[in-house]
Amino acid sequence: MSAHAAADEHAPARRLEEMALNASGAFQSLLYDGWLLGYRAGPTKRLRCINPTYRSTLPLERKLAYCIDFYRAAALPAIFRMLPFALPSGLDAFLAERGWGEFERTLVVRTDLAAAKARPVPAAEVELVAMTAWVETTRSLLGVASEALPRLVERAASYPLPQIGALVRRGEQVVACGLAKIEDDHVGLFAVHTAPPLRGQGLGRAVVGTLLAESLQRGARIAYLQVTAQNAPALALYRRFGFEDAYAYWYRARPDEQH
Repeated sequence: MSAHAAADEHAPARRLEEMALNASGAFQSLLYDGWLLGYRAGPTKRLRCINPTYRSTLPLERKLAYCIDFYRAAALPAIFRMLPFALPSGLDAFLAERGWGEFERTLVVRTDLAAAKARPVPAAEVELVAMTAWVETTRSLLGVASEALPRLVERAASYPLPQIGALVRRGEQVVACGLAKIEDDHVGLFAVHTAPPLRGQGLGRAVVGTLLAESLQRGARIAYLQVTAQNAPALALYRRFGFEDAYAYWYRARPDEQH
């Protein structure tokens, strides 16, 4: 198979990657010879790592040295987010040979909304709220630090594409939540979370089902999300909605920077 044919084969997955990065807010980044170097500090690794998604032309030793220096200056660990179609094709082996260990394998799964197997269930009353209100009301459930809240509210208010916030309350307390971001005919699900004492009661299923149904009404046809490969309860939930594996990604970093 020619390199051009291989690139065409992975075009849908590359487009899905673009949409996921857009939805995650990958706005603090540097484009370097086909690699996207994210440098937004915080817990979300995909926004502070190297995404080697597109064609690379410079020598790998030179690029690796540049990335190490870049992240050192940004006071961040140097982390690669590896994909089956990362470029150049030998990059994963190149890093492994130099001691960059693999960690946190994650699945990207997707489903056809028209054929989704499960529908919202009356386990809880799910509210759909504006995103700025969603950020503010879910901060305790998601463990958002006070100093980070203004930045997240501003980002929610300025995000240019359709987004939907969902939550479940018990009294005055938010006990489950999730959000959806729509681009073209795809919708990504993010921050699906249930308070630990209430897990197993169908709250997550109600949130996911409601978000998928609302997204379908707004024109989305394909839903996608990321879930760590070891998260069996979450995978079981998403499989009920017909989510199937699209591809996986994993991180590589030096032993003292795998965080």
